[in-house]
Amino acid sequence: MNEFFEHVKEGLNKTPKQLSSRYFYDEKGDALFRQIMQLEEYYLPKCEMNIIENKTEQLAKDILETHQTLQIVELGAGDGTKTKFLIVPFVKQFKAIEYVALDISVNVLEINKKEITDETKNIKYKSIAGNYFETYKKLEPTKVGRLVLFLGANIGNYPTPLAKEFFGFVKYNLKPNDFFLVAFDLIKNPRKIIAAYDDKYGITKQFNLNLLERMNRELGANFDISKFDHFPFYNPLTGDTSSQIVCLEETTVQLRDGFSVHFNAFEAIHTEISKKFCHSDIEEIAKQSKMKIVQKYFDENKEYVFVLFQPYE
Repeated sequence: MNEFFEHVKEGLNKTPKQLSSRYFYDEKGDALFRQIMQLEEYYLPKCEMNIIENKTEQLAKDILETHQTLQIVELGAGDGTKTKFLIVPFVKQFKAIEYVALDISVNVLEINKKEITDETKNIKYKSIAGNYFETYKKLEPTKVGRLVLFLGANIGNYPTPLAKEFFGFVKYNLKPNDFFLVAFDLIKNPRKIIAAYDDKYGITKQFNLNLLERMNRELGANFDISKFDHFPFYNPLTGDTSSQIVCLEETTVQLRDGFSVHFNAFEAIHTEISKKFCHSDIEEIAKQSKMKIVQKYFDENKEYVFVLFQPYE
């Protein structure tokens, strides 16, 4: 809670105001995100499952050429409802598989464990709760091959310069013959993209505004949620989708320990970025981070891709 409070104080004192999307995920946020994953407009899980269902056996064979035993580490593992279908072909083909789930949410890791272990009995399972920027660095070296997963198009949370830094962070814990599998949401019809972040049922709005509700619950804040709105934006020139919370009228919010923050009418808090990539973006990230592209696995409409990388230095 203290980490959350310090982040809030720092972020709401910035110009413009800014909060990290990582704090969306408390118990209520987890539940709302699972609802978002089922929305008709939210195309990303469908694209991802299309690849998992049709390309995972080939992915496993491609990695099997290098390793017979494998540790699979998933960053931001989530509830495991998709990952379990990716792991099943690996369990069938490899001599031994260990799965390590890293996620900030204890709640979601409990679901993850049940999903993964119910589906794959012959797997060594481990979960570590916390910010994966800390937990990943603390992983013990392994003698077997390592495959790091970063799915859900979460790489889109990092604009291209930061994505290069993120690749460097992941590469730190990879041997030259290890692998990094990343899901990229590709550029497409802008109207399809914006609809995914502004659904007709208002679930994405609830998800974003839950950040304010969380501050009310945990930090003693007195946000009047009716005075705030969710506003997503997509820029087809850059591929950046962003989410903002907009204050609809001038107000001052009190938090604990005497901290307060003033909002002007229509002032915004930036909460999330979700970049959509073109192929040249992906190639540039690989080049700058000294990772080679081993293979690409597309969904049926070529709007989403899993890219398998390997470090070469």
